[in-house]
Amino acid sequence: MIRKNTALAGLAAIGVGALLLAGCASTPNTSSSESPTQEQLPLVGYEQVAASDLADGGELNLAVTSTPTDEGSWNPNHAAAQNVDVQQVLEPTLGYLVIPTEDGSWQVDKNYATSVELTSEDPQIVTVKLNEDAVWQDGSPLTANDYAATFAALRDTESGYETIPSAVFQAIDSVDVANDYEFSVTFAETFADWPNLLQTPPLPAAVASDVNSFNTAFTSAPAPSNGPFIFDKIDNDAKIFTLIPNPNWWGEKPKLDTITFKVIAQEALPQAFANDEIDYMEILTPDALETATSKDGAVIQRSGGLTWSHLTFNGKSAPFDDVNVRKAVGMALDRELIARVANEPLGAPATTTGDWIFMPGQEGYEDHFGDIIGHDLDKAATLLEDSGWKHEDGEWTKDGKTLTFSVTVPAGTESNINRALGVQDSLKALDIEVTLDQVPSAEYFNNIGAGKFQSVTFGWQGTLFPISSAQPVFYPEMEFGDENGYNYAFISDDRLGPLWEKANKELDETKRIEIAQEINEVIADYLPMVPIYPYPEVVATDKGLANFGTATFKSTDWSLVGYLK
Repeated sequence: MIRKNTALAGLAAIGVGALLLAGCASTPNTSSSESPTQEQLPLVGYEQVAASDLADGGELNLAVTSTPTDEGSWNPNHAAAQNVDVQQVLEPTLGYLVIPTEDGSWQVDKNYATSVELTSEDPQIVTVKLNEDAVWQDGSPLTANDYAATFAALRDTESGYETIPSAVFQAIDSVDVANDYEFSVTFAETFADWPNLLQTPPLPAAVASDVNSFNTAFTSAPAPSNGPFIFDKIDNDAKIFTLIPNPNWWGEKPKLDTITFKVIAQEALPQAFANDEIDYMEILTPDALETATSKDGAVIQRSGGLTWSHLTFNGKSAPFDDVNVRKAVGMALDRELIARVANEPLGAPATTTGDWIFMPGQEGYEDHFGDIIGHDLDKAATLLEDSGWKHEDGEWTKDGKTLTFSVTVPAGTESNINRALGVQDSLKALDIEVTLDQVPSAEYFNNIGAGKFQSVTFGWQGTLFPISSAQPVFYPEMEFGDENGYNYAFISDDRLGPLWEKANKELDETKRIEIAQEINEVIADYLPMVPIYPYPEVVATDKGLANFGTATFKSTDWSLVGYLK
C-alpha cells in the first residue's frame, strides 16, 4: 500500500483505498449528512489481552511497499518521512508524550511523561513533566532540551529545515525549559488542538539543533530510538529491516524477539501471507480477502478507519485550472456506487464521505459535497458550457482541444488503479475520456509533489485533531516542487486563512465545529478535490497474534504485541 503522512503530529497519512469497479451507473448520489448513522464498524478489531496472557518470544514479519531509504529519510520529522510505510517501519522505535485511546480521546503515556497539564489559558501554557527513567537507545537521558530543540526545528521556517508542516508548530510562542525533566510551551495565541503538539516524536537536541544533521544525517540509517525496539539489521539492498527489543527500554518488557519489515509489492501481499512470509496484511480487494481466508488459522479483523479516498485535481494545469471543469467532473462521479463496490465485497458497510475535515462518525461531520455539489450530469454539462466547451459528436471541445484528462497511478498498485478505473467509468456518462498514467510506485509522490499530473486518487488519513491537521492540505497555496507542504491541488482560497486562524483559537468545541463547516463550504466552492468514500480497515493476521491489528484511533503498544500462550 502506498501511503504518505499529512502531518506527523497525530500521524495523519495518505493511503490508497480498495476498489474493484465493475461497470458504471448514473444514479444520483443519495448520501447525505445521515451517513454517520449507518452501520458502523468497531473501533478496535484486534484481540486485546494483558501482558500475562502473552508468551515470551516470537517473531512478527510485516510487509511495506516503500522504505525510509527509498523515500529519503529515517528522521521521523523530516518531510521525506511523510510516507506511512516509513512511519510504520519507524514506529516501534518512537515514543510520544500523549497517545490516542480507543474512543478517540487521548491520554498521557506514562513511559514518557508523569503529567501533562494546561496550566494557563491566557496566555495558553502547557506544562510537561517527563519520566526521568526515559532514555535514548545509548542510555543517555531523554530530556526537556530534546523536546525544546525538536519543537524549535519544526517551527523554524527560515533556516532550511525540511519538515513535515503542521499548524501546531507555528502556533508556539516559546518553549521554556525549567530543568532536565520539565518544560512548558507557551502559545502565541489560543490554540485549541494543543495536544497534537505532544504527539511529535523527539529527536536528540544535537540533531534537532543542526539543520544539516536534521536534513541529511539519516538518509539511509535510523535516528536514535527512544522506543521499546531498536534496529538490529538494516539491509537497504534487500530492503529487509529487523528490530529487536531495546536493551535500555525502561517500560514493560517487549514480548516479541524480533520485528522484521520487508518490502513486498502490493499485488504479491496475499500470496506472501498465504505462504507464511508475513504474519499480517491489509486487505484491499475481494481476491486478497479470499486468499487470506484460505490460510489455515487466519483471522480477519475489521474496524472503522480514518482514511478517505478522493480525486485531487492539479489546479494549476489545464483542464483543472478552471473551477467549472473541476465541479463538472465532481458532479459526474458516482461516489455512492464507487463506495458500495469498494467496501461491501470486503464484508464492510460502505458510505460516501462529503466532508474535507471530519470523518463519518466524528462529531461535526456533514456531507457538504453531497449537499452543495452532488451527482448531477445535467448541471455538470451546463458548467462546461458556461466555460466555453461545446458538446459535439460525443466529446467536449474548446479552441480546437478535446476535454480529456489522466489519473496518475502507481504501477502495480491494484487499488489505486481500480479506483482510477472507477473515475474513468463515471466520466463516460459525461463523454469525457479518462486515461490512466502509470508511474513507478517509488516515484509516485515525487511526481505529485512536482505537479506532474492532471489528477490523482489516493487517500488522506485523519487524526484526533482534524481541524488543524487538515489545514496544510488546503492552505496556503503551493508551488510545484515545494517540499514544505502537501496541498497537492496547488491552489487555495484567501478566505481559508482567516477561518483556520479563527478555528485554531476557539476553545469552545461547538463554535469550532461551526467554523469548520464554513471552511468546508469554501472548499466546496473552489473544489480542489472530490471526497469519495471512507474505507474500512480490513486486515488478516495469524491466529494467536494479540494487541496488534486494525483500530480506528488506538495506537499500538509495541511492548504488548505478542502471541497468546
